[in-house]
Amino acid sequence: MKTIRRAQKVGHSTLTVSLPAEWVKRNGLEKGSPIFFYEEKDGSLRLYVEPKRVDDEVVIIDADRYEDPLTLAKVVVGNYVLGRSLLKIVSERRLKREQIEVIREVTHRLMGIGIVETSENHLLLQSSVDPKSFPLSTMLKRLYMIVSTMFKEARDGLIDGDIELSKDAMSREYEADTTYWLISRLLSSAQQSWITAQEMGIIDPMEIIHASLISRFLEMIGDHSEYIAKKSMELKGLWDDLPGDIMNLLEQMGSLAFTIIDKAMESIITGDVKVASDAIKMKEVVELKENEFLGALQNKIRDLKAATVLRSIVWDIKMIVEYSSAIAEIAIDKVLGKAGSSPKAK
Repeated sequence: MKTIRRAQKVGHSTLTVSLPAEWVKRNGLEKGSPIFFYEEKDGSLRLYVEPKRVDDEVVIIDADRYEDPLTLAKVVVGNYVLGRSLLKIVSERRLKREQIEVIREVTHRLMGIGIVETSENHLLLQSSVDPKSFPLSTMLKRLYMIVSTMFKEARDGLIDGDIELSKDAMSREYEADTTYWLISRLLSSAQQSWITAQEMGIIDPMEIIHASLISRFLEMIGDHSEYIAKKSMELKGLWDDLPGDIMNLLEQMGSLAFTIIDKAMESIITGDVKVASDAIKMKEVVELKENEFLGALQNKIRDLKAATVLRSIVWDIKMIVEYSSAIAEIAIDKVLGKAGSSPKAK
């Protein structure tokens, strides 16, 4: 609702503006209460009060409503992402062994949360994550390093027939998920408090949206890297029978995809539109290689299992390229969104 207040002069140079009484009452303000101002890009001021801390509120999760342990796990993760600090999982009867095991597994996969109290019919989880200790840019770089390493190991394991490299790639999925859920929690906290956002190094609300998309795309790149590693292991015993030109095309696609990931994140970090544009253009080259590969696959691979696995792997690479290209698009959007600036190719 629009409210107009006229500025009043106090003293020689100070101007004051009164606050709407209902707003003051609703926010529990009194003399001496801190009020924060944030200057928008258009010069307007956003006025807000820091929301009351709700860290000590206990969120009750009724385990009896979630017979499926995986559903219960998703509820715990969802509350973690929303920034809840105390979660109490309860049952009128007795927590099932499967429920307890999945909760323990979840706490191992989420950073800064653990079981602090147990009984036969309840578990109390406590989460302690200080946003100031996790600058957003640092966390995004960390997630990028994890998933890019995953993809490189998955790609090399596929081309070289190295089962151990494929296993290494799969083992990193745990760390990628942990980092992604932490970023999601941090972004949720930033949305709820602008002071928290600033502590994380966020200076523009749009950064929260961009970071949410980037982290999700990186997480999906990690997922598809894991899929490639798993599918590579299905080719065990078949590598020696795969035509060299087929594997060369697959290697070229993998190398192009890795370069696109690298360029996309470089453009996010540096704001270089030319690098972002190059990454997007390389997507077309991958599509040409994909068509060439599928044609060769149809003509030269007679083993149905090998053909099915290889076709599926190419689809995973294609999806990685799609997500990487989307990250590059965000880099361009970020530059265009900066007030008073225009995209400059370096």
